[in-house]
Amino acid sequence: FPMSQLALWVIVGAAIMAALALALRALERRRETRLGHFVELAIASRLLPGFDAVYRKPLAWFTLGGFAALLVTLAQPHWAVVPTALYRQRPDVLVCLDVSESMNAADLQPNRMERAKQKIEALVRKNPGDRFGLVIFSGRAELVCPLTLDHAYFQAVLDAVDTDSMSAEGTNISEALRAAVESLQEQDEIAGINEAAFRAVLLISDGEQVEGEAPAYAHSIAQYAKFFVVGVGHPKGAMVSFSVPTGRGRQRTELEPHLSILDEKTLSQIATAGGGAYVRATPDNSDIEELNSMIEALAARETAGGVKLSLSNRYQWPLGVAIACFMLEGFWLVLLPHLRERRAARSEPVVETFYA
Repeated sequence: FPMSQLALWVIVGAAIMAALALALRALERRRETRLGHFVELAIASRLLPGFDAVYRKPLAWFTLGGFAALLVTLAQPHWAVVPTALYRQRPDVLVCLDVSESMNAADLQPNRMERAKQKIEALVRKNPGDRFGLVIFSGRAELVCPLTLDHAYFQAVLDAVDTDSMSAEGTNISEALRAAVESLQEQDEIAGINEAAFRAVLLISDGEQVEGEAPAYAHSIAQYAKFFVVGVGHPKGAMVSFSVPTGRGRQRTELEPHLSILDEKTLSQIATAGGGAYVRATPDNSDIEELNSMIEALAARETAGGVKLSLSNRYQWPLGVAIACFMLEGFWLVLLPHLRERRAARSEPVVETFYA
């Protein structure tokens, strides 16, 4: 727990235990009041055979101990570092994300870039055991996150990406595919075999102003992975403003607004050249469901993905203590009459008989 949550648990737990202690005390006083209608409590132990208020005190302690252990159980205590072997049973997914300025168009709310990132996040959530990697591209491309099982790191890199991440303008899909091929080739060299059957490359773009020989690179990428393309935007398009370097230095100026459209024809051609499939981004996640089903159709494997060190959840220990306390409370209730009988037997006066 972070310190703030731990402090909150302690405060709430202390309040619950205090309320429970007061409730038990109130119930005991109510019992004493009912008993007081019949006999004075100060002399009850002399008038009632076997009566002794001390015998009831363990019941309250067992109850308090049981509830305290239950609160600790609900807090899910973790201790003792335990190594856990990680296994992957589904393909690796290398995402190529378009970060050109046309991705600022708002034909998908809030804009194409944010919607594309939401789609990637949804796909990662659906596949917690997969490795994900990220290539970003505009006029050039860069691998910003190698294939990894650390989804928190992948998410942090993805969150930091926007349309200002690359200085070179344009939509050079061929550069993105080249960067993807280089990364996959390196993975094959490490593994010693071609793992194309276990990998997917996911290209996400609006397809506007495509530069380079993208279909040729898409054809070559089929040798290393299954290829999928997601079109982000709408064929009718939306207005977006572009900026370009002007004059000396890095001074920038904004141009007139430009109508940016989703070029599905180009993206479909690229997907076909790569032997893959094209899917258009939808307002809901039906596109991710379709894409995920196609990725699941790829060959499955089980490989060791390293060892993860984590604190083990030890809730069983306080839960066992709670169960023991409540069992002891029941046992003590059963034992009470026998304790009173023994006390009553010891307190009976001894009558001596004399024989003449």
